[in-house]
Amino acid sequence: MTTAYRLRRRSEDRDRGTITVFTALAALALLLMVGLVVDGAARMRAAGRADRLAAEAARAAAEAADTRGPALSLDRRGAVLAARGYLTAAGVDGTVAVTGPRTVAVTVTVRGRYAILGLIGAGDFTMTGSATASLSVGVEAGDDS
Repeated sequence: MTTAYRLRRRSEDRDRGTITVFTALAALALLLMVGLVVDGAARMRAAGRADRLAAEAARAAAEAADTRGPALSLDRRGAVLAARGYLTAAGVDGTVAVTGPRTVAVTVTVRGRYAILGLIGAGDFTMTGSATASLSVGVEAGDDS
């Protein structure tokens, strides 16, 4: 064996395994990026769901109108029961508050679980949505067309 061959052989032995380390690090980085995309989308869907459920519960509460008096107003107890019933049927937690004679506010909390980032211990997340609904009668503004 020549000296050049031995030097080249030693150089190759030193490099042995470096591609394995690089591949492992690249795979970990790719997994983290996929986790951010997938789990970020799950958080966005949960935020949209929380907003939709809050709006629907607020609409259900606004339908509890008290028509017995001279002025149209919300039946406070009926509005709260209607909104809580909607939230219970949807399987989420939330708060309902009648904020005026014709207005109700609903806040909803939706829980979710990280699919990919949960593998490295990220756990669960919560998203909150809120909506307000007002009881109105008639047309407030006409259509000019």
